[in-house]
Amino acid sequence: MASYNKIILIGHLGDDPVVRDYEGRKVANFSLAVNAYTRPGEEPKTDWFRISFWGNNAEVVEKYLKKGKQVYVEGRLSTRTYTDNTGQTRFSLDVQGQNMTMLGSREEGGMNQGQGGSYAAPPQTNAKRETTETSFSAEEPDDLPF
Repeated sequence: MASYNKIILIGHLGDDPVVRDYEGRKVANFSLAVNAYTRPGEEPKTDWFRISFWGNNAEVVEKYLKKGKQVYVEGRLSTRTYTDNTGQTRFSLDVQGQNMTMLGSREEGGMNQGQGGSYAAPPQTNAKRETTETSFSAEEPDDLPF
């Protein structure tokens, strides 16, 4: 039986990323806060995920992401248990990042940050698109092939 493990998250970095070299490759780790929908008047709920990116993605994380920045992350979810300093068993939601998109405005560190300069609007053309009209009948045929 085939299986598929993919998670998509949008959240804010809880702290600056920690970047290390591991066996000649960079790895970037950071915590991501993802707010869950709550009804008006309810206490907001936040889930925390540990995100890891390797290689070129780790270099992008190191260069552009900082605490509080919003990011879209796709990756593979795993869980682990550990014992904290007080002896309590804790659970961690870890994501091995595969794709990432920086969100937010340029000032907030979005995807255009660090590009140097601004983007101009595409040039307007006077060419008109030709459209063809298709007439559809409001009645459905009685003998549908499925």
